[in-house]
Amino acid sequence: MRRNTPLFLLLVGLFPFLTGFDGPEAREALDTVFRNLYSPDMLVAVELRIDEGQPDAEDVTFAYGRKNKGGETRTLVYTGDGSRDASRLLLFQRPGAQDRAFASEGTRGQVRAVSVGRHKGSLFGSDFNYADFRAHSAAEYRIEVLGEDRIDGEPCRVLRLRPIEGPYTMLLAWVSQERPVMLRTDYFDEQGLWKRYRARPEDIERNFDWWVPMQDEMIDLRSGRHTVRQVRNILIGTDVPDDAFTLTQLARGRLPSGARRLADMA
Repeated sequence: MRRNTPLFLLLVGLFPFLTGFDGPEAREALDTVFRNLYSPDMLVAVELRIDEGQPDAEDVTFAYGRKNKGGETRTLVYTGDGSRDASRLLLFQRPGAQDRAFASEGTRGQVRAVSVGRHKGSLFGSDFNYADFRAHSAAEYRIEVLGEDRIDGEPCRVLRLRPIEGPYTMLLAWVSQERPVMLRTDYFDEQGLWKRYRARPEDIERNFDWWVPMQDEMIDLRSGRHTVRQVRNILIGTDVPDDAFTLTQLARGRLPSGARRLADMA
């Protein structure tokens, strides 16, 4: 059986001058993608369709808010409708420091620290994990340019990313050359290729100055499972009160009145 060789591998083989280790243009392109995804304050309502198309497919809804202040990124996640028995996660990220994450359930629930550094555990039973959900920066990777390719006709630069830490040993990322988004990412661990992220160009929409994948998917290539993530509603640049992102509010089980929109959106 004849197999088609990916275009970017042909380019690398025929034109080795296209490749370069940690080139400034590639690093800037990756930084632009991450700034587009993670720099604005936002509220997002999401539906996860787990193993879509299967008889036992599950739907999980959750909402999250992200706020950047004083060089720190805080992300708050509520499952379901944000009621008192909802699962909740609060993630603190600061450049040069270890991530800190805390979880709680129920009214006046006990807050416990959770590990997310090399955590491969599933996010709400889906094929995404906590490492996929956290905010990222180009400084967390060694970057190598492999060449160019197209995803559904959209030109992309193909990058090999080697994380400094985390559950993955390597990523291959298809970064659009027309807008700051990734259209495909292959994830590797110690055993080889593990997962594949995909977003169709037609599912990416512009929201003010930001490009948002309104639907994408993560495929576990070993188990055959996959999860479709669909954005139900999004508010970018909205002012979420600082006290929504505290351990006190995490334990109470309800958002403060000024941030109830986060729960209402799910």
